[in-house]
Amino acid sequence: MPMLARKNLKQQQAMKVKFNEGIKDVPITEVTADNYIVPDKEQGDYHVVLEVKQFDPKTGKRLSKPRIQKFDPKTWNTVGRVLRQQGYDLTILHDPTEWNKRQAEKAAKSAAERAEQAKKAEEQRKAAEREAMKAAIIAELKAEGLIKTTTKKSIKG
Repeated sequence: MPMLARKNLKQQQAMKVKFNEGIKDVPITEVTADNYIVPDKEQGDYHVVLEVKQFDPKTGKRLSKPRIQKFDPKTWNTVGRVLRQQGYDLTILHDPTEWNKRQAEKAAKSAAERAEQAKKAEEQRKAAEREAMKAAIIAELKAEGLIKTTTKKSIKG
C-alpha cells in the first residue's frame, strides 16, 4: 500500500473528540456519546457507530472496523431495527430528539411572534384607514354645509 493511502486510512480511523477542556484525536473505537462532537448543521440527524464485530480466533486481534454513519430521524427507527437484525452493534453518539423539540419550540415561538406583529400591523392599518375616512367624511360634510365650521373670531379692541 502506498504511503499516502496508508496516511489517509489512518486519518479516517481517528476522530476529534472533547477531552477535558480541549479536543483530542482518538480512534473511532474510543468515541462515546459523552465525548462526541456533533458537526454544525448535522444536529438534526442520528449519529451512530456501526460495526459487525469480528476478531481473529488465533490472535484475538480485531478484524472489523467501525464507522460512523448519520441517519435521518424519519428513517432511523426502521433502519436501526434492520441493522440490529443483521448483526450490527450500534452505538448512538447523537440522538436529535431533544434538539428537534427545541427547534420546533423556537419555530412555534417565532411563528406566534410573527402572527402577533401581523395582527398589530393590521390593527394599525385599520385605525389609520378609519381616521382617514373620518377626516374625508367631515371635510365633505363641511363642504356641503351640513356641519358648521367653528372658527374663533378675533377680538378687536
